[in-house]
Amino acid sequence: MRSDPSGKRSVSFVLVVLAAIALLAAIQWLRQRNAPLPTTAKLVVISGEAVIQRADAGTDPPLRAGGSTTLQRGDQVRVNAEGRARLTFSGGEVIELGADTHLAVLELHQAPLSRGLVVILALQQGKTLTRIRHMLFQGSRFVVETQVATVEARGTVFECDVLAKDRIYVAVHEGVVRVSMGEQSLELEAGQGVEARLGQPLTPIVVSAPLPGEIAQGTAAASPTGSPLVTEMPTFTDWQKTLFPPVLTPTRPGDAARPKAAPTVASEHYVVQAGDTLYSIARDLGVDWKALWEANKDILASPERIYPGQQLRIPAH
Repeated sequence: MRSDPSGKRSVSFVLVVLAAIALLAAIQWLRQRNAPLPTTAKLVVISGEAVIQRADAGTDPPLRAGGSTTLQRGDQVRVNAEGRARLTFSGGEVIELGADTHLAVLELHQAPLSRGLVVILALQQGKTLTRIRHMLFQGSRFVVETQVATVEARGTVFECDVLAKDRIYVAVHEGVVRVSMGEQSLELEAGQGVEARLGQPLTPIVVSAPLPGEIAQGTAAASPTGSPLVTEMPTFTDWQKTLFPPVLTPTRPGDAARPKAAPTVASEHYVVQAGDTLYSIARDLGVDWKALWEANKDILASPERIYPGQQLRIPAH
């Protein structure tokens, strides 16, 4: 009895189609795993009022004490002079906002493959208290950008206070925090702090205050200098002093900045490096981040979407 060749061809065709479908499904799955997964954070107003500026929908009506909402990448929150608010992320990380605080969400997603939480915030004004009760998983990041320095945490509790346009104060109560300014970088452990000033070296100080329960209502302290938080200046050996090279950032906001070591194709262009944000690039180049975005809107869909290798035009100071 002879087999039917047409039947064999039909079976082979079906198997090829099924294999192609399986291959396409696998490719789609890999693409999804390699793409960041957007997520949100919950904002609760503890006292006073907060105003939310949405990345894609204008400004919300003021949110009063007891009110809550969700924030996503590109959103901004402003807490008034009598206000206090709490922002909670999907991994249980919490950041408390003090009075007169302006915070922008530059990045908020789960990383590809590891699905670790990536949070990059821009603290433009005011004071925050961040609590990360567990060590961050591989692929996770928690970064607070300011006009002066970048603060990156790993499983920690720390305060960040914008004292002026050219200086910030960071105090670590638990864990480890890295503070970067220009080409300087300093790791702070529990009980240490730093007052980072443009044009000055990063020098750690001793923090003796107990772990704060929450940010008190009212304005932030004018300066840590003279505060009971600062008890003494540590003495460094010659070897330790080499860990804190001279700062290479502008002496005052608006002065011409020496760009960080990175390839550029011309003096008026900058090539985006891994780990850059539009905010950090603008700070290092001494320009306003909004002006930098305006100069590159033809290639940037939003200020949060930049990628290594992109060539950005640097606007005139």
